[in-house]
Amino acid sequence: MARIEPLRIDEVDDEIRHLCEEAERQSGTSASTRTYARNPGVLKALATFRATLAREGTLDPVLRELVR
Repeated sequence: MARIEPLRIDEVDDEIRHLCEEAERQSGTSASTRTYARNPGVLKALATFRATLAREGTLDPVLRELVR
């Protein structure tokens, strides 16, 4: 059981809800993203970090996807 409950999608701030919806589309769940959404600044920073890694990383894209 989670120690910190994720927000319900309707509780997520409108400004970052798209990040939860995208996580749901990509992986089938947005529980971790909705947990980070409890602190929108952290979720925004994490999304920026992940996007930078995806664009600028040196890993082969296939390997990166397997790791992800």
